[in-house]
Amino acid sequence: MRQQARLARARAALHRALNPQPTPSAAARASLTDPASRLMLGKHGGYVQGYNVQIASARNQVLLAIELHDNPSDITALIPAIRRAQHNCVAAGLTGDVRAWLADSGYASTANFAALADLPLLVSITKEYDQIHALTSPGRIVPAGHHDMAVRLASTDGKQLYARRGALVEPGFAQLFQRFGRRLQRRGTATVDAEIKLLGTVHNLTKIFHHDARRKPS
Repeated sequence: MRQQARLARARAALHRALNPQPTPSAAARASLTDPASRLMLGKHGGYVQGYNVQIASARNQVLLAIELHDNPSDITALIPAIRRAQHNCVAAGLTGDVRAWLADSGYASTANFAALADLPLLVSITKEYDQIHALTSPGRIVPAGHHDMAVRLASTDGKQLYARRGALVEPGFAQLFQRFGRRLQRRGTATVDAEIKLLGTVHNLTKIFHHDARRKPS
């Protein structure tokens, strides 16, 4: 009975997708305070009204970029985030080469790999645990456009570099959320983008102040 109910819901959803209504239906929902925001998957399940924030984090969680993304999916956010990080590095006079750009499987796509083919890019093409521990699922088929990335990840250098991804970026998000919380004060794409960039700047300045304080003699 549960499976029949799921099938009925799936058929109803397919019907709605194939027959879109020209005007909002009675079931339509929108945010009256910030129409530019979107429904995003919540951290602990369910959905929240908000934005998808992307960061490019270097060692010690110094942010090279913090960007606003209005799509729950991360796939289309990879190229803009990397290009913004490159721009910021040039503007800051950071001329050193990036040894690797690391991203989880949410950013994996043939289009991204082709557009960033000139960079030392390592993007997981499977689950994070499987990628870090070099596990392969029996019968798993690697898409044609992912073969080169799979080979790069399977190399000794690729394994060592990708294993550092979680320790670079995940604490960066945790520190931002711990310091500023998960709620924004502004509304609208432009002002929310300005707010998160301000928070990212404060985050980096805090890193600098703590670093300088540790270097001073007691």
